[in-house]
Amino acid sequence: PYSILFIMSFTLYTDAGNFRAFKVLVAAEYNSVEIAIPEFAVGTDNVTPAFLKKSPLGRVPVLDTPQGSLFESNAIARYVARLRSDTELLGASFFESAQVDTWIDFCSHDIELPATLWYYPYLGVAPYNAQLTNKAKGDLAKSLAILEAHMATRTYVVGHKVTLADITLVSALVYPFKFVADASYRAAFPNVMRWFNTCVNQSQFEAVIGKVVLCETPLAVPAGGDKKEKKEKAPKAEKKAEKPKEEKKPKVVEEDFDEPAPAPKVEHPFKIMDKTNPTPFSMDAWKK
Repeated sequence: PYSILFIMSFTLYTDAGNFRAFKVLVAAEYNSVEIAIPEFAVGTDNVTPAFLKKSPLGRVPVLDTPQGSLFESNAIARYVARLRSDTELLGASFFESAQVDTWIDFCSHDIELPATLWYYPYLGVAPYNAQLTNKAKGDLAKSLAILEAHMATRTYVVGHKVTLADITLVSALVYPFKFVADASYRAAFPNVMRWFNTCVNQSQFEAVIGKVVLCETPLAVPAGGDKKEKKEKAPKAEKKAEKPKEEKKPKVVEEDFDEPAPAPKVEHPFKIMDKTNPTPFSMDAWKK
């Protein structure tokens, strides 16, 4: 009944190693859906008029389907998950389907956000700020504590098999667990780590993200350290010795028409893909 999947044409546009594309591709592996992934450069290919018709804000990933294009990664992942009902990636009942949606939403707000704020600076994608990084690290720990309690009596997040809830959460945790969350950080979440390792060692996950080697030593703080600049006050000019009073002349008020110094150029958040001035981070590292 699902032979139609093998003749349907799907193309996913995404930059290399985009964790938001992982959930789409892992779901495709479980559902035996083939998806073409052409080479795609964020900063160039995503701002063309043709691409902006697919994704108005130029965001990736975007999936081309026989019926048209889809943007927003969770919508795409749900679409791929729905292509087969027998795998039950969206749950085995209406209630389980709602539970899956609950955890997908939880992941977007409470896992992805603090996780990316923590590790993006270490990959050169965003400026490093110690205060923001420490807060993100703590916020992720709070969210993982919720997942830890939930997984205390469960093998999978919803029901008794892998669903899109597991796929979405694991996809968001791959990079923090590989690059910045060392063993001492992970030790507080044994149930999470048991579940995470169970998932990433399944063939459908390995086909997309490869073998996940957990972080032993967190990546070093980027060169330059904290980017928060502290402006030093210029020393006050010493008062000049008073001269003998001269005959008062009418004051001519001179206005300062100097233009303000131009604001520093903000680097594109996807500078990690800039081939003319590449980051030292290797995008192939996510597969190792």
